[in-house]
Amino acid sequence: MLRASPLLTDGRALLDAERLLHAGVADRRASFELAFTAMPPHTGFLVVAGVEAALDALALTDARLDAGAVFAAREACGLSDALVERLAGAPISVDIDAMPDGTIAFPGTPVVTVEGPFIEALLVGALLVPALRRGAAAATRAARLHIAADGGAVVDGSSARVPFAEEALALARAAHVGGASATTSALAATALGIPFRGEAGIELGELAPPPSPLEGSWPWYADRMVDLGGREEEALLLEARRVGTTAGGWIATGLAEPEGALPAVRYELVALEESGAWALRQGTSDRGDVIAGRKMVARYYDEAGRAACDVIHLAHERMLAPRSLGAARLAPLARAVMRGGHALEAPEPPSAGRDRSIAARQLLPHAVAHLRAPARYPVQLSPALIALREPDPPSSLR
Repeated sequence: MLRASPLLTDGRALLDAERLLHAGVADRRASFELAFTAMPPHTGFLVVAGVEAALDALALTDARLDAGAVFAAREACGLSDALVERLAGAPISVDIDAMPDGTIAFPGTPVVTVEGPFIEALLVGALLVPALRRGAAAATRAARLHIAADGGAVVDGSSARVPFAEEALALARAAHVGGASATTSALAATALGIPFRGEAGIELGELAPPPSPLEGSWPWYADRMVDLGGREEEALLLEARRVGTTAGGWIATGLAEPEGALPAVRYELVALEESGAWALRQGTSDRGDVIAGRKMVARYYDEAGRAACDVIHLAHERMLAPRSLGAARLAPLARAVMRGGHALEAPEPPSAGRDRSIAARQLLPHAVAHLRAPARYPVQLSPALIALREPDPPSSLR
């Protein structure tokens, strides 16, 4: 069986790469941004997840496009010899800045920036979009269950039901980042170091030895894990809180959300090299509603340390002073994770993302974390970005 090449799985992206090559712009330096554009109903925040999984997939390419997979794609998709020659064995030389797993994010803010040769940045996006879209869906769902459980242990029971190892590991990582304290997946426990929790479910009937005198003497909820069943899990946990029911662990089996519950994601070109300098772009057609320009995002905190707002700045713009927004301090949300196709640091364990997400969630305004009808968190554009938009818009994105 042909070894999968993660950058060559999307045939439409390959056809787009073909078009770039024929247009003569394949090797111009391009800057792409990935941003969430909408959240599911009754969702006040998103938990970024999938960044580490995507970086792991890129690392497996050994910073090169697999020549065998490129040749196989030529036969399957009818790619030109010119594209095959450009891609086969080519190094992946992109730079990536990203909000790390566990960051709390909101629609409109760039979560990942990819810069490099146009054709490579395009193919990397075909990997990033599904990884972050599904990762954020699972992590955000786990975070909401963690809130609903109010301190009760939420256990990932979803990844153990996924048939393929790569998908199972990505789901287990995202669930743990979101707030699940443990997993029922032996694979995730082994490969990712996520704590394992489980209990035997097989019923042996007369094959089992007689029960011990102590077995069954405790309430059902004191020593057993409860499978929420994958449907209406938040409502079940809220009802358990209302009636004072607890459990040794709430098993969440609905973390692999259906398509309709996934957050909307956009991966668009925002700048392109022209004559050795960056030129602003509103998508590849330069006619979209994309906010042009390379950007960075800062989160502003008040005197009590709570998140007050996010501001999107141009990449080389001086960040707004916290005092001008009535805040006490600011912190950039993204960091450099890859340069020239090579990771800048060792892979981060899922536990680091979990610690980050729980800590960041506790700093949100309380109403933003409500499970129903949450308040909107303010996301603003900097003055320089506002000046780029015609006609002059309000500063809030949402």
